[in-house]
Amino acid sequence: MRIGIIGPPNRLVMLKRVSEEFADVSFDLFEYVLPSEAPEIVQKHQDALDAVFFSGHLPYALSLNAVHRSKPWGYLSFYSSGILPALLEARRYTLGRFRTSVDTLPEKEIWSELDGSSLEIDAIYAHSKGIFRFDIDEVVAFHQTLIFEKKTDFCLTCVEAVHERLLKLGVPSYLVTPNRYFMRDSLEKIILEVRGKSSEHLLSVVGIYRLVDSSKNRRWYETAMLALNAHLVEFAKRRRIMVIPRDMSSFQTIETMGQFLVGTDNFSDCSFISKLRSLCDFELSIGFGAGASLSIAEEKALEALDMAGERRDVCYLFDGKEVRELGNPNAGVLKFAFPDREMLLLADRLGVNASTLSRYLRALACFDGVFTASDFAKMVGIQSKSSRKIVRMLLREKLIVESGTLSRASRGRPQALYVFASDADALRSASHQSMPRR
Repeated sequence: MRIGIIGPPNRLVMLKRVSEEFADVSFDLFEYVLPSEAPEIVQKHQDALDAVFFSGHLPYALSLNAVHRSKPWGYLSFYSSGILPALLEARRYTLGRFRTSVDTLPEKEIWSELDGSSLEIDAIYAHSKGIFRFDIDEVVAFHQTLIFEKKTDFCLTCVEAVHERLLKLGVPSYLVTPNRYFMRDSLEKIILEVRGKSSEHLLSVVGIYRLVDSSKNRRWYETAMLALNAHLVEFAKRRRIMVIPRDMSSFQTIETMGQFLVGTDNFSDCSFISKLRSLCDFELSIGFGAGASLSIAEEKALEALDMAGERRDVCYLFDGKEVRELGNPNAGVLKFAFPDREMLLLADRLGVNASTLSRYLRALACFDGVFTASDFAKMVGIQSKSSRKIVRMLLREKLIVESGTLSRASRGRPQALYVFASDADALRSASHQSMPRR
């Protein structure tokens, strides 16, 4: 077995020492000066290796969408355990209350690591941008500005290139490095994945965790997002997977199918979903997608959310061919047929994905006669306001036609009645094979 290790010089020296503990595995070391060189190294050497191992999150993230992953990839996870050794090196700045800036590591994790120590912490400034938007020049400027404005006394960084730049600028900087335990554990993980690998294990799995209530104010959202972030970081830390903000109301986790299978005991134990929901005092919509790349997996995760609709008690994993209801071993696996070109074009005009269109068509097929927008909302499992918007879109595309109005005895505007258009019969028939019944 040959595993390529990609990293900066100092980190490679440390990883080489740990790798010598694995007598039955050979390791090829590939050195870079800047993390941005990692994708080119992977592209050049991946075919000759059984697996690729990165020295940290940053080179891994840069390579994810730049290079097609044909072999198992692994990386050193966040290493908050290296904070205290770095602070010991910086002890001349920590005799009293100290102020520092830090990148890569979440601020909550830093405070947690220092909790119970004798250090009097005055301020910690954490770099807020995730690793997918990590720019070395910008991060160096972040640390340098805080030192210049005298808000901090020294800097902590997990990126060797940032550390070297700061030292050249005369900025007090200390490198947070993983301990030997984390290195050994991470290498063991990639070795086990190679030994039990299959094409399915190489798929990317993206989980999307979305706040549901859109009627709340900004302050509620910020509080809820902070709470969700704290719970997800703790969950991801235990599973040794990645979690990053996705937008203003959702986070996403990133792992391989191999990691997901191990973490769920081959789908038999998905109790983490109910545990996460029980920790939050707000509603969550959760979906997982699997695909050959992160972008495909994210797209499938969004489709999994669409399939669940307004049902908060279900969570799907979708890979484009099959959908699995997680946490329900009796549900089985539902097969999906690929939509034809006409459905794909129609979905594009409506501004939805193919699975969402299929769900709408399946709902329409359930009406034997006329129906209202409210009836459609109940059938699909969405709010009435969203239903009216979708009905207008379906009218525009002539999938449905108006068929009079429904007047009620109570006061209020009459509701429009609709019926499935006869010209849409072919699409309705196709939709029976492309979406599962709920």
